[in-house]
Amino acid sequence: MGVARKASGWRARTAVLGAVCAAVAVVAGCGGVDQPALPRLTPAEEQAAPGSVFAYRTDAELAVVRGGETVRAPGSFGYSSAAVTFTRDGNYAFAVETSSKTLVALGVRDRSVTRIPCECTDAVALRGSVVGWWEEPGQIMSMDLAGSEPAAPEREIVLPDSPSPLTGGGWDGAKLVAATDEFLLLARVESRGLWWEKSHLYAIGADAILPLGRVPGIDSGLSAAAGPDGHTFVLAGATARSATCGSGNVATIDAATNGVRALPTLPGECSAAYSPRWSADGSITIATRKWADAVGAPSAVDRLQSAAQGWAPVGEHPVVDMLPGAQESVIEVVAGEPTDARGTPHGVLIVHKGGASEELAKQVVSLGAPTTTTG
Repeated sequence: MGVARKASGWRARTAVLGAVCAAVAVVAGCGGVDQPALPRLTPAEEQAAPGSVFAYRTDAELAVVRGGETVRAPGSFGYSSAAVTFTRDGNYAFAVETSSKTLVALGVRDRSVTRIPCECTDAVALRGSVVGWWEEPGQIMSMDLAGSEPAAPEREIVLPDSPSPLTGGGWDGAKLVAATDEFLLLARVESRGLWWEKSHLYAIGADAILPLGRVPGIDSGLSAAAGPDGHTFVLAGATARSATCGSGNVATIDAATNGVRALPTLPGECSAAYSPRWSADGSITIATRKWADAVGAPSAVDRLQSAAQGWAPVGEHPVVDMLPGAQESVIEVVAGEPTDARGTPHGVLIVHKGGASEELAKQVVSLGAPTTTTG
């Protein structure tokens, strides 16, 4: 048994519990599948590839764009509308195949493709090139994408009772939804099956596990993003009225105090909110869908930004996703025709820069960008 290096926040007392088995950098843990890696970028190639680094995802692939180069990794991401995430050092983009419960990672510099069987539907960036996820019955698993060792248990967790009582359902797993240096935010799902579920939150710190309970209006489809202060998170989700209609809601929660602030209600008879972002300048944006509660009703898609009087579109036209502050570029996924209320929104990826526009891909679901530069 080894002990992790001394650090601040939730990982200060992390223990590494797993055994080590042989692996190479482009293999997904023990028994993983080899993915041939392209040659690592040379310093000259890095200098010749200026511009924003970002990633996008379709139903069938994860791609990283760096300057004029696009590197792709195949995947079966299905119906998921989750954003692409980067490691804290910006060197890897990753997304989870929800059907196979496999994490797919793509190297920005070394162009490696890593597939990690994780038994998870969500994963978060922990530190450096390390990613983490929850594994039942109570372990935080992690893997350093820049290393050669397989995924291993990092911390054993016994979740205390939720301060919000169960309301007729049973526990149906948990997932890590966001992370900072101070806290891991975990959602434990109470379910009766089908569309009914309630999310109970926990903040995992260095010295304690804080049961935060349920947040009003954030019952199903919970997603989260960390705020700039390291202990406050923005939450997006919905409360269902029926199998076909619910109300999307957004709130912030301070993990240190359990203080909750509800943001303005979304427009629409039926609505959904997901994929929140909280930028360093304090702005909060969310992806939204709204539709009428009628059979076959289409849904209208857009990304909205919090404003003084409620919510305002981030762009001049509806977008599935848009990246903020991308080095003098506007990177957006322009929404296509309205989709079925249950469908995953797709669009055309367009990069606008210097008065010119370039179409990079079709059927794009989500975007992501590193919070640090990658050289």
